[in-house]
Amino acid sequence: MRLPDLTPTELADLLARAYSADHGEPGDAPSAAERTALADYLGCHEEMRAAAFAVWCTELAGVTE
Repeated sequence: MRLPDLTPTELADLLARAYSADHGEPGDAPSAAERTALADYLGCHEEMRAAAFAVWCTELAGVTE
C-alpha cells in the first residue's frame, strides 16, 4: 500500500476501519505498521488529511445508532 497513491476516500476507509477495530467491531483492521504509516502520512500532508476527514465526516453523517 502506497499512501500517496490513495484517494481521500480510500484514506477515509482506512481511518474508518481502524476506528471500528478500536471499538471492537469485526473487520479488516489495518495493522499497527499501516496505522503508523497512515498517521505519519496524514500528519505530514495537511491537504490530504483535510480531504480524508471531510469524506469520513460525510460518510458518518448518514450513520445512526
